[in-house]
Amino acid sequence: MGRNSEKDPNRPKRAQSAYFIFMGDFREKCKRTGEADTSNVTEFTKLASTKWKALNEEDRKPWDERAALDKQRYEREMESYHPPPGMGGGKARKKKDPYAPKRPKSGYLHYLEAFRAKHPELGHKEIVSKGAEEWGRLTDEQKVPYNKLYETAKEEYNAKMQAMNY
Repeated sequence: MGRNSEKDPNRPKRAQSAYFIFMGDFREKCKRTGEADTSNVTEFTKLASTKWKALNEEDRKPWDERAALDKQRYEREMESYHPPPGMGGGKARKKKDPYAPKRPKSGYLHYLEAFRAKHPELGHKEIVSKGAEEWGRLTDEQKVPYNKLYETAKEEYNAKMQAMNY
């Protein structure tokens, strides 16, 4: 689901990690005992994460077990959960037509192609980084031949798209 879409209030809550369960327990303990100030979220989180990191595997076991149980609960609830119409996981992506023409290469990509031909000894990363560096140093007049190749390819692409009724 997207950030701005409505959420189903009946959807099962996600399973918590062992760390989050520990944080909740530690927060409750600190509120009861006054061990740490829980009102300052930043400071409390730093303290709790330090304590969590200091725990060895054996000490973390109770929280790991609770997290595993919570994960099982979540999976069990999700098996029987069916979202209401309109909340089925967001907007479906439009399928790409395999017969549609490819979009044209930009002027920059035409330049990189020529740059690669001039420098066959360079690897992919060097071609991209050095090619981008040189492209940035070119004047608009020097970029014209590459941009013309793009414009020509773009016109062909648009003509093919119109012919296919897109």
